[in-house]
Amino acid sequence: MTEKIKTITSNGILDDIFINCPLWFPIIYIFIAINFPSGGKLLFILSLFLFAETHFASTWVFFFDKENWGWLKKNNYKLVFLPLYLALIAIFAWYFSPSLIIILHYLASGWHVTKQSIGILKINKLTQKYYSFLIYLVSFLCLFVGLSNPGILSTSLSVFEINILLIFCSIVYAWVLFSDKAYGPFKYLESLMPVFTGTLIYVPLLFFKNLAVATAVGVGMHWCQYIAIMWSTSLRKSQKKSNNKLISSNTIKSSGPKIIFVFIYSLIMTSCAIYGMPDLKAENPEYSLIYLFPLLFQFYHFYIDGFIWKFSDPHIKGSVMSYLFSNAK
Repeated sequence: MTEKIKTITSNGILDDIFINCPLWFPIIYIFIAINFPSGGKLLFILSLFLFAETHFASTWVFFFDKENWGWLKKNNYKLVFLPLYLALIAIFAWYFSPSLIIILHYLASGWHVTKQSIGILKINKLTQKYYSFLIYLVSFLCLFVGLSNPGILSTSLSVFEINILLIFCSIVYAWVLFSDKAYGPFKYLESLMPVFTGTLIYVPLLFFKNLAVATAVGVGMHWCQYIAIMWSTSLRKSQKKSNNKLISSNTIKSSGPKIIFVFIYSLIMTSCAIYGMPDLKAENPEYSLIYLFPLLFQFYHFYIDGFIWKFSDPHIKGSVMSYLFSNAK
């Protein structure tokens, strides 16, 4: 395995915490959920607002950059008009079978999330095919089994037993993050972190009967990764444009509207998702049409990301890739 020589966040430990292995997210989520069960719904809503929808909104930061407008105009059919046609088809299909759109959403999400996991392997120079194959295999196996029978491996552990398990995982996690990985078997730990994360994301589907909660617990790590990568890249680009390695007033000024947009977007989409979700206690729970609104934007996120992170495209290579690493030459 090749040692990582470039960082995205400008700090190797921060890369590990937010990109390579954000295991802290499921640990904290599960700890709060089991110890404060009455706040479970609020916890889920906050996760959507602070992480899920902000992660979806972060895609739109790309459109704030005037440098990308010519490229968008040049590719307007596949980036604008084709997604609009597909959205109309999705709206039409929703009237006949909302469950079909929900399933397609999970599959599209699985593909998108897994592709990002593979991309993070490449960032860490883990180009061996068996790592990618392992992530694809585990992810889609968990999706298939978890969607067919959510929580199939759920157990009746007590709160005390789960807390002990969480404490153990936290200790091991902290040890791996902060141990000296330069010598002996420890040198492999850092390289294997993104492999572990990629294979773990959809495993919660096998242990939680509530699909929404299972998704938040596992895919929450993906949200953290995406936010860290997108904003590190965007801020670095703003800094370099202002010819300042530190965060300047110009950087803050240019980032202000983006941050405001992200939180307004997140508030709107989170509200639609919560109000559109079915009441699971109802005899025949059904998704409201309002739930389709954030779904359509999420589908676009899955779709457009295949283009704005495609480094083989000359424009993307110059506009995005050249700002990906903090210490890139």
